[in-house]
Amino acid sequence: MSAEVFSDSLQYPKMKQRAVSSRSFRTKIAPSNSQNFTCGQTINIDLPSNLTGQYYNFNQVYLKFKVTNADGAAIALDRGGAASLIRRIQIQTAGAQIYDCDKWNVLYTALLDTEASNEWKGSVGNILTGTSGGNLGAESIAAAGSRVYCVPMVLNPLANTTPHRLIPAFSLSGLSWRIQLDSAANATVGAALDSEILFSDVEMVCLMTELSPSAQSQVDQMTGGVYNILANSYMNSSANMGAVSQVTANLGFSVSSLERILLVQRKDASFVGDRYTIGNRANNGLSQYQYLINSESYPQRPIDVEDKGAEAAAELLISNHSLTDFKAGNSLQNNAVASTLANVLANGYSADGKYPHAYSTDGIGTECGKVVGGVSTAGNIGSALYGCEFETGLSDGRSSHIYSGVSTLASNVQFKGTYSGAAAATLDFFAMYSVLLSLDMRSSGVFSVSV
Repeated sequence: MSAEVFSDSLQYPKMKQRAVSSRSFRTKIAPSNSQNFTCGQTINIDLPSNLTGQYYNFNQVYLKFKVTNADGAAIALDRGGAASLIRRIQIQTAGAQIYDCDKWNVLYTALLDTEASNEWKGSVGNILTGTSGGNLGAESIAAAGSRVYCVPMVLNPLANTTPHRLIPAFSLSGLSWRIQLDSAANATVGAALDSEILFSDVEMVCLMTELSPSAQSQVDQMTGGVYNILANSYMNSSANMGAVSQVTANLGFSVSSLERILLVQRKDASFVGDRYTIGNRANNGLSQYQYLINSESYPQRPIDVEDKGAEAAAELLISNHSLTDFKAGNSLQNNAVASTLANVLANGYSADGKYPHAYSTDGIGTECGKVVGGVSTAGNIGSALYGCEFETGLSDGRSSHIYSGVSTLASNVQFKGTYSGAAAATLDFFAMYSVLLSLDMRSSGVFSVSV
């Protein structure tokens, strides 16, 4: 028998097949606790349940809201745009915690730099969230002005299913979202108080898919009423450091499949006054770093952060499975702060538009982008970000059949960093790990989560 095969271009019998009978529609869900909010408050959105044959597509879900600046002067959003206003996202159901990520805006801004180009930030990114295209800040909102934003609800297990899965909307208990807004001091550049940043017309916009009764019956028979969904999730752990030469921090990540850890460092000086805070990431003199799991080193030899940080950049790309993806867009670069506050507010980036440093360069300067008398000081806004991969080569993060992260259950996970000339800073660690969401409609009828 011949082993020769035809090209796919000649496989005429192979054709797309019509999907089962279904329909898609949009629905808008308002908060359950209020219609108006200010910075620092929490938005509660309770998604409906018991919707027979209906599913959520969380890859196409966004939070829509209107922001009004009640301050007497213009304010600028941080580098993540309107997403900078969201500090923490929690998802719960029937008393079970499906997701809880503090400093979600810090993670979002960091991954925006690794996944999105300046062209995206200046086009659809600017339309959606006001990223404005520059790597310094985002767009401004004039005094007494307002703007409507749409922030995609990403970086949670409902949106990060592997492979893509629709989320059943027919569980007996609904999915409750708790979206905590950050303070005006953190999320904006300007002198606004929390009470002066007003949120209204808040709603979560969801794309729903509804199967016909016969199609839903087939799915139910196929699954036996048990819907298991594998997904990626994130959690945060923070530590504080002083002007020291070495840091060892306990992280408390206890999961069955740890896939990568991202490190964000923000100097304490960036939390003072009119300075960029959420996306103002520093190198802070980091020279080497690695992680310890029960005293075993990952990687075995520390990752060096020297010169322009080539090795650290390579390890970050490996943790993102994009080392050889030469088409991937990103905006990991610094933007010189060499303009007046008016230019920053008007353009979202410095007037000269220069990108003089590699991403790992500190880029903060002694004043951390502070604005004095309407004119910024000679510093830069840093975009340093450090990653470490924990998956084995068996899956490489791309397999739809297996996952192979390191188990840290009942383990002591630590960060070990070596510094030279460090200043006091806040360290944020974001762990990406695998979770299993399970819905058994033959039993409890509510979602459970296993880490």
